[in-house]
Amino acid sequence: MSGPVSQVIEQEILGELRRQGIVIWLDKDAHYSRLVDDLAVAHGAGAFPFPVVGFRGSFLDLLFKLEPYGSGLDKQPLLIHMPGFTEQSIRATPVLELYEPGVRFRKGLDTLIREAATARVAPAEVEKFVAKQPSLEEADAWLSSAVSQSTFGLAAALDEFGPRMLAEALAQPSSLAPRVMATEEIKTLRNYIHRLTGMDEAWEAFYPDTESKPLDRALHQLGAWALSVEYVHDLRRPAHDERLRRLKSLSAPLVKACCDLAAQVRRDSGDAYARIADEVEGFLTDELATMSPYDLGQIDTFREEENRVLIGAVDALRKGEWAKAKAWCEVRQGDKSFWLQRDQLRRWAWNLVAEAADFGSTLARHPRPLAGARSLDEAAERYAKDGFEVDRAHRRFEQRRLALLESRLPHYGALREVATELRKAHRAWADQLTRDFSSLCKEHGFLPSPELRQRNLFEQVVYPLTLTSEKVAVFVIDAFRFEMATELVEELKGAGTVVDLKPRLAELPTITSVGMNVLAPVSQGDKLTVAGIFQGFKTGEFTVRKPEDRSRAMGLRSAGKPALLLELADVCEARTAALTKDVRPHQVIVVHSKEIDDAGEANVGLPTFESTLRQIKAAWHHLQLAGVKNFVFTADHGFLLQDETTEIRPFGTKRDPQRRHVLDEHPRAEAGMVNVSVSSLGYDGLTGCLLFRDDTAVFATGNAGATFVHGGNSPQERVIPVLTVTRKRVEQGGYSAYEVEVEPLPDVVGLHRLKLRIVFAKQTTTSLGFAAARAVDLSLRALERDAVRVVFKDVSGPGTLKTGRLQVPVSETWTEVFFGLEGPTDDRVRVQVHHPDNIEKVKGASPEAWYSVSGTSVGVVTKASKPPSIPPPATEGWAGTIADEGIRKVFLHIEKHGVVTELEVTSLLGSPRAFRRFSLEFEEHLPKLPFKVRIETAEGGKRYVREGDR
Repeated sequence: MSGPVSQVIEQEILGELRRQGIVIWLDKDAHYSRLVDDLAVAHGAGAFPFPVVGFRGSFLDLLFKLEPYGSGLDKQPLLIHMPGFTEQSIRATPVLELYEPGVRFRKGLDTLIREAATARVAPAEVEKFVAKQPSLEEADAWLSSAVSQSTFGLAAALDEFGPRMLAEALAQPSSLAPRVMATEEIKTLRNYIHRLTGMDEAWEAFYPDTESKPLDRALHQLGAWALSVEYVHDLRRPAHDERLRRLKSLSAPLVKACCDLAAQVRRDSGDAYARIADEVEGFLTDELATMSPYDLGQIDTFREEENRVLIGAVDALRKGEWAKAKAWCEVRQGDKSFWLQRDQLRRWAWNLVAEAADFGSTLARHPRPLAGARSLDEAAERYAKDGFEVDRAHRRFEQRRLALLESRLPHYGALREVATELRKAHRAWADQLTRDFSSLCKEHGFLPSPELRQRNLFEQVVYPLTLTSEKVAVFVIDAFRFEMATELVEELKGAGTVVDLKPRLAELPTITSVGMNVLAPVSQGDKLTVAGIFQGFKTGEFTVRKPEDRSRAMGLRSAGKPALLLELADVCEARTAALTKDVRPHQVIVVHSKEIDDAGEANVGLPTFESTLRQIKAAWHHLQLAGVKNFVFTADHGFLLQDETTEIRPFGTKRDPQRRHVLDEHPRAEAGMVNVSVSSLGYDGLTGCLLFRDDTAVFATGNAGATFVHGGNSPQERVIPVLTVTRKRVEQGGYSAYEVEVEPLPDVVGLHRLKLRIVFAKQTTTSLGFAAARAVDLSLRALERDAVRVVFKDVSGPGTLKTGRLQVPVSETWTEVFFGLEGPTDDRVRVQVHHPDNIEKVKGASPEAWYSVSGTSVGVVTKASKPPSIPPPATEGWAGTIADEGIRKVFLHIEKHGVVTELEVTSLLGSPRAFRRFSLEFEEHLPKLPFKVRIETAEGGKRYVREGDR
């Protein structure tokens, strides 16, 4: 039977073999040859599960022994012992062929002895023995002798369960109190703590004695020791306090034991850990006062560490040190930081820092994308290659800023300054980009080569697809900026799918009536006949002005009859059978979308852009199920986001210009402007010149406060996507059925909160685990309130927040969601968790709670006209969530009459005892009500008064 030291490495080797397969043991000092020979014999006798081969001086002999192994496709477990070899020398041996696919294993004998002796022998005795440079056999004999004395009582329990017992006791000392009462038991406990963690008398003298009971005193000092060891070993420089600096000399097993102990308390008993950490932090004030963010490692042992690093990260943003800020953010993402899990506001501050660092680094990476470009075609290609990344990062940052930046955040002022500076930097970047593009236009003309002109898109891209027998769906999406299309590319890729994204240049001016109508086959040669003042284009017998005209022109050109015209929202909501029936008679399907443009013009674009991208993906999926294999996604124009950095330039009266262009009778050579004649753009039926800013400034039009503009000549407005997606086989619907489970949680930091999970639907035979999705996209919506918008703030748990939606794995584990609700006026609504894409079979769910809505000047842009003015919800809706009939009657009475007295409540409930129970449980019922209720005290007792809807 092997000794206690040998047993430790034997178990470690077994674990490596099970996990890794082929393991090459590099034993530089040949300490383990006898152990390996014993393992080989044990394998032959069936006592060791995996084959063991050792090099014993002859490579020829070794190769004969290895002949049965390593030739299969799978890496079957095999241990190869190479005494005297290192990573360099092994490469000159025949074993290299197995070394490359295998896993290297090394373990110094001194390290092994320390690991095996931890919690068994005092650290000083261990170091004294290791200094003798013993053999493995001597180490086995020494440790066997050291632990040969039988233990009982507390000592035996600590030997078997010590680390777990200590972690539980640090959280709740009473768990250990019955075992540690006498002086001898305290001594046993302290001796074990010393052997496990290295805590010594010097530390006991250094750390203050604030506890009266001996057990509490020992645990108090142990908690401080474990956290201090973790802190010191995570520092990037030596501790300033000499009494802390000595902790750096602890052996690796002792350090690991301390860190494991701290991590277990942190994971399993958060409140206790926070209490211990705050106490230790208070004692180490002088030490912590000297630290800088650059001194700290990846673990925020103390609260002040996270605070210092956040200050450093914000300061790095101010200095433009994006990489430093990003590095600090990466080690605190998700649930990596204990302190951020307990403070949502600080977590959101970190999220903003991460987004700002990404935005800033992207700006720095692409300072001038069009520098040196020699043509409009090259400029478009350069922007499509990497210049768009800046505008995508800008939009993402603005979306997170809108959702998270509020006055309650730590360092709010500094973060706001960073946001302002980033906006200024992006404005300068966009102005330079537009000037470079305008210079190319002045030199080479405003039209690119025919292959990049928007007017030729149908003939060059769509029409060739219609020549096959397969159906073609053309998505014409208003204000679908190029960078938005890049987000769809990865999501649309899949087995059997070919995805291709190319740029084109939109026609001028970049307004809807030009860009949308020119997507139809309206060009004659290379000329366009304008109807009115850019109100449409004439083609043959009719004028293309509206969506119906565009689908008619596309269908007549390709199939001899009008194409099927569908709205994006209708496709998303349609049943597969009904959509298939509608699509069947048509070869060309035109999907029209104005969601992005409508939201931008209504100044609610930033919160809603992502949901529209999600709708586009869902519509693509539904049309695939309906039998469509070829898709083209394109736009009429892009847009510029506006903020306080936008310059407003006057031009004539405010009635003369549009926001980004002017149609004038004569060309004007004015500073900061470029002009082009209408005729040189290939337009017939209209005369004059178009004037554009050569930067991103807007003309003064009287429409102040807009956050979204287009019509000009910037790459953001002119470079449009042409995204073609072809699927070889029609996609099949999902086989698995799911259901959402949701529970309300109390509000925190002024935000609503709930927890949810998605699981396989119960009592169904359609849930096939092997065909199931790993994760499902979910979202929230207000029930019966289309004008109310859900603003996601954060999530914790296995779910993630991605592009305006929740991505939740199919699991029994809960995901916690933090969100706000905004609408035209204050309101009170119920919400539903649903699968917005309708791709999977998902049964949604609604928590039995009502949530308050913050009134804003704008709500969600919907098809409906003016949103209703807070109609009261259907009585049976909220009342049905109150199980007790008597209590339900009380609140129905309040809803109808506005007030109920104590006597009336007692009468409705049937007894004074029932009234007392109602009084105690009153607060629990309030989240279920669509109105507020306050309690007043009057002569006859309490009065419950309705305050009104919210």
